[in-house]
Amino acid sequence: MRVYLGATLGDLDSDDGLSARPARAVTASLQQALGADTDEEMAEYAALVLAAEDSLGLLGPESGWCRVVVAADVADAEVTPGEQLARVHVPASAWEDVVSFHVDADNPSMHALLERAAAGEADAISAVGEEDLLWYDVTERSLLVSQR
Repeated sequence: MRVYLGATLGDLDSDDGLSARPARAVTASLQQALGADTDEEMAEYAALVLAAEDSLGLLGPESGWCRVVVAADVADAEVTPGEQLARVHVPASAWEDVVSFHVDADNPSMHALLERAAAGEADAISAVGEEDLLWYDVTERSLLVSQR
């Protein structure tokens, strides 16, 4: 199952992969909420957007002002359904399970917007929701960490 994990840039710096954490995935509840006409790609995008919202809650001065979503493939048997929409719980994920990273643009105006959104400012939260994350291949993890 493809899962989307909210993370921080500091999480990418670990040689051990990601610790166990809540994640988002295309679940029956998400498919029902999106409607029968929604294709798999659109449902996966919705799960990624929800994980980006989760990442917003992890940001702070010590973690930096950059949302990170890690997309990983996890065995279905290792995924435990959660109670919230598209929420699942996954065990620790090795870097070998990761297929891509999705990260905010690295610029001062985006950092300021994320800081305001993390503080709960409604207009900033809405504006952050309109911002797309940049896609990075799994092979670019060290590059991503070194550039930030």
